[in-house]
Amino acid sequence: MTLTSPGIGAPLVREARLRTYAMTPPVHFTVSYAINPWMDTSVPVDTDRALSQWHTLRAAYESLGHTVHLVDPAPGLPDMVYAANGGLSVGDTVVAASFAFPERAAEGDLYAEWFARNGFGTVHRTTGIQEGEGDFLVVGDRILAGTGFRTQRSAHDEVAAITGRAVITLDLVEPRFYHLDTALGVLDDATIAYYPAAFSERSRRLLDDLFPDALIATDADAEVLGLNLVSDGLNVVMTDRAPHLETLLHDAGFRPVTVDLSELLKGGGGVKCCTLELRRTRTMSDTLIPHDVTAPAGPTIDAEPHVAQNYSPIPVTAATAEGAWITDVDGRRHLDCLGAYSAVNFGHRHPRIVAAALEQIERVTLTSRAFRSDRLEPFCAALAELCGKEMVLPMNTGAEAVESAIKVARKWGYDVKGVPDGRATIIVAGGNFHGRTTTIISFSDDPDARTGFGPYTPGFVRVPYGDADAIAAAIDETTVGILLEPIQGEAGIIVPHDDYLPRVRALCTADDVLLIADEIQSGLGRTGRTFAVEHWGVEPDIYLLGKALGGGIVPVSAVVANREVLGVLHPGQHGSTFGGNPLAAAIGHTVVDMLAEGTWQERATDLGDHLHTRLREFAGRGVVATRGLGLWAGIDLDPSLGTGKEFCLRLAEHGVLAKDTHGSTLRLAPPLVVTIQEIDWAMGRFAEVLDEMSARSA
Repeated sequence: MTLTSPGIGAPLVREARLRTYAMTPPVHFTVSYAINPWMDTSVPVDTDRALSQWHTLRAAYESLGHTVHLVDPAPGLPDMVYAANGGLSVGDTVVAASFAFPERAAEGDLYAEWFARNGFGTVHRTTGIQEGEGDFLVVGDRILAGTGFRTQRSAHDEVAAITGRAVITLDLVEPRFYHLDTALGVLDDATIAYYPAAFSERSRRLLDDLFPDALIATDADAEVLGLNLVSDGLNVVMTDRAPHLETLLHDAGFRPVTVDLSELLKGGGGVKCCTLELRRTRTMSDTLIPHDVTAPAGPTIDAEPHVAQNYSPIPVTAATAEGAWITDVDGRRHLDCLGAYSAVNFGHRHPRIVAAALEQIERVTLTSRAFRSDRLEPFCAALAELCGKEMVLPMNTGAEAVESAIKVARKWGYDVKGVPDGRATIIVAGGNFHGRTTTIISFSDDPDARTGFGPYTPGFVRVPYGDADAIAAAIDETTVGILLEPIQGEAGIIVPHDDYLPRVRALCTADDVLLIADEIQSGLGRTGRTFAVEHWGVEPDIYLLGKALGGGIVPVSAVVANREVLGVLHPGQHGSTFGGNPLAAAIGHTVVDMLAEGTWQERATDLGDHLHTRLREFAGRGVVATRGLGLWAGIDLDPSLGTGKEFCLRLAEHGVLAKDTHGSTLRLAPPLVVTIQEIDWAMGRFAEVLDEMSARSA
């Protein structure tokens, strides 16, 4: 049993148990024939989308702690993705399927071979037609068995004899619900949900007698295969298109975990169809998953014992994400207001970017720069045009882009400006954050990033941020570049005075110095412009780009400049095995095309105005100051309330993810797909946390 009562009058408590599943990826999925009412050969099938949805389902199981074994797909068997039909696993016994239609017949042999090869028990075959867990569902010590469309009644007796378990026959009468698992879902050892109209009158009476507390699905639930679900006793993985059933489950003490399997529904299958449970006499299913954790536990040194402790993350463990939302391993949804420091400007798993990635993965992903790829030049041409420049040096991470620009600026200084070899200097700003490599931390003033990592690289002059006069005083005959963030992100979203960047641009022009704009966090739509420097009408000599350029999928960065600057590099002087790889180029090109449309910048402007208006409402209520541009905000809290980390921990408990920086300052950078309603919801949670911390400090 997975349902316990802690005491008289106390609520029932659901308990999750770890499970082991078999799944087959839909590599060959299509609808080329019709053997059930859901299949229509005239409706196009997007195999890449099906594969993406399947991966999300698999990730959901693994995020809940379950084990997933993969069965290799076979060409010509598009329905093999529906692994539940491959057999029935009970104890140390497996009954491999015997399919009704010749189109699927070969699957039975393949699954039988897989069970035997991987040691999942003694494999049996039946004389009668039966399609595995499609029509045999284990509920405690009993097996519910469907018949009427696929599995023959005689096979029920065979399965009872093989497994030694009572098999209860249920008659299916509605053609759309041709397998038992399309009309009935097992929730735990004593609880089911089902759709009465799919069963004969006799079977309805039987189910009512056996399961008087069953959850009853509506027509709307059944029509989207809402009952084709998988439960571990607490967490119920199901379609995202059955809100009524989702509510029923929640009210009954279960935790719905919803996924989109709309593409696989075209073949007549859903969550359970894609999932075959492997039950052994002694398995991890005997292990309880803690059910009494209402919020993620605080960080400890043992939380990730094999991960180097170079971060102190908010204790939320992401399992899935889509758009502006992250779902954790406990099934709780969180509004992502950090956006991976602007790396997911376009939201988690944006369909257009994912589609480009999947398409390229099927072609070629890496050649190294020892050979050309057909994706690199088109990507670089599009990015150069977006920047109004001539050439692109593709790299991977933002720190690599900064390091590359430092090399380029020095080489330009020696080859073009005529600075004596070994004497080039670059002016940087106090409070800067350009990465954490050895060279970059050499000119940082952040003690956490710098202390203990010397000796430091020379060649940099640091002046206060926002002080153009200090830059003017620092420029001399050795100065080859001025490296700045147009808006300082890590420092707390520091926006300079309006005359700062124009004056720096004028100084660079007058003194033959390269203006290098680090737009890795501020660029690509974040502030309401393609690049933050556009707010001040400034064009740098070199753009440094990263984060959002990879669409939240792979690291992609770039140094973008005119030929007279990047032309100083020659073969062998700089490179990267992965820089500009075909997969990165395909994704980066898609991002550039999206930005070229201009709608993302407009969206960031409009939503940013709303965000900053709402934030200003908190002035005097525990908020000392707010600042920023577009969907990028820095918030200074009253230090008497507590630290920024404490505030972020409380926000996470309320379902909002943000990140602190420098004491009592917070940063907000939600994906640009966020809506006004979601911003307002986040501001409501922000207000609640402010009130809680104010009451505590009073």
